[in-house]
Amino acid sequence: MRRTLLCAAALAVGLVAIGAPAAIAEPIGGAQLTGNDVIVDPGPGADPLPDVPASAWVIADLDTGAILAAKAPHDQRPPASTLKTLTALTLMARMDPEQVYTVTYDDIAIEGSRVGLVEDGTYTVHELFLGLMLQSGNDAASALANANGGLKKTLAQMNEEAQRLQAFDTVAKTPSGLPAEGQVTSAYDLALIAREGLSRQDYLDVVGTVEVLDYPGYMPEEPGGKRETFAVANQNPLLNPIDGHEPYEGAIGGKTGWTTEAGKTFMGAAERKGTRLVVTLLNFAIPTYDAAAPLLDWGFANADKVTPIGYLVDPVAPAYDAPPAPETPDGAAAEGSEATTSVPEEGSATQPGTAVVAGASAAAGSWTSGWAWGLIAAMAVGVLLIVLGIRSLRDTSRGRRARPRTPRRDGGDAEGAEGREREPAGHA
Repeated sequence: MRRTLLCAAALAVGLVAIGAPAAIAEPIGGAQLTGNDVIVDPGPGADPLPDVPASAWVIADLDTGAILAAKAPHDQRPPASTLKTLTALTLMARMDPEQVYTVTYDDIAIEGSRVGLVEDGTYTVHELFLGLMLQSGNDAASALANANGGLKKTLAQMNEEAQRLQAFDTVAKTPSGLPAEGQVTSAYDLALIAREGLSRQDYLDVVGTVEVLDYPGYMPEEPGGKRETFAVANQNPLLNPIDGHEPYEGAIGGKTGWTTEAGKTFMGAAERKGTRLVVTLLNFAIPTYDAAAPLLDWGFANADKVTPIGYLVDPVAPAYDAPPAPETPDGAAAEGSEATTSVPEEGSATQPGTAVVAGASAAAGSWTSGWAWGLIAAMAVGVLLIVLGIRSLRDTSRGRRARPRTPRRDGGDAEGAEGREREPAGHA
């Protein structure tokens, strides 16, 4: 009987091995977007790429999605304040810009960079977005999350938005980008987020604002009195340089970031002669303008001289605030209605840049007929194994005396303790 069981088990393994082809995970955006080296496919007359000392970067066309060149595009790294691009994109689709929020002490006590919100001061959601994206205010990020219904809800929505965009390298743990264990993104994902954000006029209006001269300050001391104001300037050096450079020609918006852990990070975009390019960089130490401008210059000069190495993929579902799709005659939602995405559980292991969303185009491979038949055969053999096992147990148990069971001793918790997030450091 033991020999029969072993043969059946071997048969099951063999059937599964025959029926199930090896799963090959291709990076989101194209097969070439792997590794940590510079990736480019130049044609005749193409200029050499500038040497940019960044750990990862992407230069891509915002409209076609074509990636012109990249370095370590799917390398997961801390985002610092470039994560605020995802915060803004997520919440602009869900919040009324005229909604008024009263700032709390917890909002203003947050670590790192602040726009200067005041406790008990009232701000519209639009004013909070200006503070978030122009001055990289962590206080504005906290206020927006609380105005949206709380940190937990906001982070869940941010991660859902990342999955909708197929930004599978990104995990948000804070709305500000302050360091948190497991919080990562990639140069590719930042380009996806930028592409979606810059397709919204409200997002474009905020990141394209150079300066606000009358940002709300302290509340008036007397009823009916005038509220204090102060100036807020955009920190994007392509749009509002402060180191002697002229504004970058055609700059349309971006977001800077920095923490000790992440180094400098950046997302910026520009438009020239109808071509819109985005550049994203992670972990660089030179001035932001000196890192981003050469890549944009190269992109504008060589967009038609290189073969794209990949593409920025489209979202797997309509935007959150898109109008509902019409229903079909039988009452079912029409094709194109909002899809349901699944967010990977914290701590789950996935390969950077590979799809984990049900229904993602080009992300989930279809079963072949061989795999399906192999699975059916394996299931049949499994049933046979169970039947044979039961018979074997019945045969061997006859004639034996029942032995008393000893109580099981559990050696600790069934689930390991969840790791604590590190204490935030840096400015984001």
